[in-house]
Amino acid sequence: MELRKKTDYGSEKLHFVLKKQGFGVSQRQIQRILDISGLTEPCEKRRGKRKYVRYQWPISNYMWHCDWSEYNQRWYCVFIDDRSRKIMAAGVFDNATTKNALFLLYQAMLVNEVCPVIILSDKGTQFYANKYNKSGKKGISEFEKELADLGIEFWTSRRNHPQTNGKMEKWFDTVKKRFKKHPEETLQEFVKWYNEERIHHALDYDTPEKVYREKL
Repeated sequence: MELRKKTDYGSEKLHFVLKKQGFGVSQRQIQRILDISGLTEPCEKRRGKRKYVRYQWPISNYMWHCDWSEYNQRWYCVFIDDRSRKIMAAGVFDNATTKNALFLLYQAMLVNEVCPVIILSDKGTQFYANKYNKSGKKGISEFEKELADLGIEFWTSRRNHPQTNGKMEKWFDTVKKRFKKHPEETLQEFVKWYNEERIHHALDYDTPEKVYREKL
């Protein structure tokens, strides 16, 4: 229970951590305790082992994902490394604008002293030019122009298909749940915890920072 409150981990990650510490408690038993204690959301279908299909680049800094999401009347923007899930930079703003997205991108590159090969986003107006001229040719957004000047390829996810940028969807879900349980925590405190302490199933239960360094 103490580990759950500290980490917000589900039964699968709790089972992994406890096993490393020498405790032989099954995942099913851990899930039962979480359910009884009211620490899980109602689930009509019984939980089971999930099948994962991983799409990721083999090295760090090849692709970064980026997106915006609103929470408590503020706008959150983040750049995440595809291979390691490391948060390269995250910021909270009053408005979701191209200017703020570019500011955060440059911050990510300066702090980490690296430039990605590709950036993947959705087709939001902060990133992508959705308008066409009279001849049917798509315009070029300020964000696209800036990436072109930096020599960075720009990819976008398919419309109405959030799975293409699923790492972002999952990240925003994690940060919002974390803030609900830990409202006193700042965004940068969350970033440090997420990068350096939180283990990931998709990373073979390693932290983003550790995998990032290993895959440079």
